[in-house]
Amino acid sequence: MLTFKKPALEDQSWAEPLLYAAGFGSCEYAFSNIYMWWGAYGIEYTQAEGFFVSRSIDGDSAIYNFPAGPAVDDLTALRRVLDLLREDCRALGKKFVINGAGERQASLLRALFGDDIQLQNNRDYFDYVYSAPKLAALPGKKMHSKRNHIAFFEKTYNWSYEPITRQNIPDCLAMNEEWCRQNGCSTSESLQIEHCAVKKAFADYEQLGLRGGLLRVDGQVVAFTFGHAISKDYFDTHVEKAFGDYRGAYPMINREFAKTLQDEFLFINREEDLGEEGLRKAKLSYKPELLLEKYTVTLED
Repeated sequence: MLTFKKPALEDQSWAEPLLYAAGFGSCEYAFSNIYMWWGAYGIEYTQAEGFFVSRSIDGDSAIYNFPAGPAVDDLTALRRVLDLLREDCRALGKKFVINGAGERQASLLRALFGDDIQLQNNRDYFDYVYSAPKLAALPGKKMHSKRNHIAFFEKTYNWSYEPITRQNIPDCLAMNEEWCRQNGCSTSESLQIEHCAVKKAFADYEQLGLRGGLLRVDGQVVAFTFGHAISKDYFDTHVEKAFGDYRGAYPMINREFAKTLQDEFLFINREEDLGEEGLRKAKLSYKPELLLEKYTVTLED
């Protein structure tokens, strides 16, 4: 029987190499993301057969992320760990579900289980993946409005950009509190959850190995963003916040941070839109290279 545990910082030393080695591009495979959000979603994990595996319980379902590790394309090794997950699910008396499986993972599951699996995708959970160099340059006619907003910001405000460090995290936290006040966090459960996740990330920022940047106007932080590498090719942006009354702050922080990543990563994953119309419009406006399709997979015994 597998023994799952709640996330803890000391697990990063063994968990992150397994997640990284799988080479998946989706946001579920960043340890820092798991650590930030586990309290909200009841995420637990363990190591089994050389794989990182995680689960959460939702009603009558036990939901597992597709296992991650260097042997992920070895069907024999993968079958062993999946059989362990199915045994765990039977012991819980729950329905077996795999969440967040991209096309690569789905192909492996088809090879193992054929018609016994059922795949369902949900557009709300597709990850938006962008070319890192293009986000840094915003080239072409389609990005003209973004460049206009940035030009306004540069000409209008006395601004500066700097990486997030231990010294300026208190300024980011103060900005996060004010952003929440302005955007009604007290009346929105989802914003309250996000607020707690951001505070958790900043509390352990250095230990998690997070990377980010902030914008100041007249010395005051008006925008910040941060994230973590998922694989050698993908960087995942966990959070991006800006005050809406500073025109151009969002495209500006996005561009400035992308400049620091473009020489290291091919792609920047800016995560899902969760079905929020405004967020979907904003993410599409940056013309993603691809929408990373993710499936919910059920497997009957």
